[in-house]
Amino acid sequence: MSTIYTTNSWSGYGKHETYWNEYRREGDIVVKYKCRRGKFFDGKENNWEESEEQVDSWSIGDPDMPDWLHQYL
Repeated sequence: MSTIYTTNSWSGYGKHETYWNEYRREGDIVVKYKCRRGKFFDGKENNWEESEEQVDSWSIGDPDMPDWLHQYL
């Protein structure tokens, strides 16, 4: 698995919340992940938490894959 493209980040709903998309090649498949980084208070101190969720995926040569993504393969 390797990251082939990362979008610019954008602010979320919270004051210390950031989102971005990552496109990763996993064998013959390109997977789009929505990544999140946010700060929360656990009662004692502030902690950073990161998470990601799979949004979409395409096989290499799939006609539904965005055209601009082909240049990064």
